[in-house]
Amino acid sequence: MEFIEGGWTWLIGTSKWHYILDHRSLCGKWFLLGNPELEQGNDNSPDNCKQCVKKLLKMKEKLNANN
Repeated sequence: MEFIEGGWTWLIGTSKWHYILDHRSLCGKWFLLGNPELEQGNDNSPDNCKQCVKKLLKMKEKLNANN
């Protein structure tokens, strides 16, 4: 399994930062057109969407288990 680079961004109309991967937030609530600048790291910020954090941790665990 290959990890596809994504990152955190704040979207207008949201109160939290969301992790974007393939133009979709991991929580599934947001779709993003264009190519925004995505921030790396800071995964444990209290400003991040809790659902995105949970799914990102699961993805990273799965990736580490396969390596």
